[in-house]
Amino acid sequence: MGEGNIVVFKGTVDGIVVILDEQAPFEEVISYFKQKLNESKAFFKGSKVGIRFKGRLLSSDEQEVLIDILRRQNIINISFVHPFENEPIPYDEKMLWVKNELDTMNGSLTHFYYGIIRSGIEVEYPGNVVVFGDINPGGVVKAGGNVIVFGIVKGKIHAGLDANFKAPFIISKGMTPIQIGLKNVIAPCSKEEKISLEEFQIAYLDNEQIYIDVLDQKSINHMLLANENQGV
Repeated sequence: MGEGNIVVFKGTVDGIVVILDEQAPFEEVISYFKQKLNESKAFFKGSKVGIRFKGRLLSSDEQEVLIDILRRQNIINISFVHPFENEPIPYDEKMLWVKNELDTMNGSLTHFYYGIIRSGIEVEYPGNVVVFGDINPGGVVKAGGNVIVFGIVKGKIHAGLDANFKAPFIISKGMTPIQIGLKNVIAPCSKEEKISLEEFQIAYLDNEQIYIDVLDQKSINHMLLANENQGV
């Protein structure tokens, strides 16, 4: 691929496809990516768009660099970033329930965040939030709806801030947050909570108490029954 094609932006019906040269040094890719962002300023001004990277398999560190550039730029209004080509969405059969719950809502009400939420970063969205990465101490996630984290929660997390979400939940691969909140209930996480890398965990409300269980059909049924009994 020639120098002018190291990074190519293509507009599509669902946003921008960024085609990255497979052979060029990554430092060059970064330089051309920033250049293309500047060149696209006038074309995408005022538009909210999704962005998808193609053409090159990226390491997790390289993905983080590109996400950080998008996070810091004020040229294009990015609504979400599609999964990278070598990063399939990792849910198993138990996560199909989560997918079905999200599918019953307007897809535009789900914000996807790719990368680690580090100290000092706060993600807030009126609908659902899906995080592909850890939430580190000092990181914050607030959602009007549900929160799903494909990583470990060690910062602050709050779901169900919108009263229209009657039975909000938080799901993650490990839950030891500094603080956890569901609707109007806020609590520090027990130090006895164990990080599980084998099972997803779910946090839900029952009689104004926050419970954290392994995500299985039993915990899902318990959560749904608890909310039904409370008339929510």
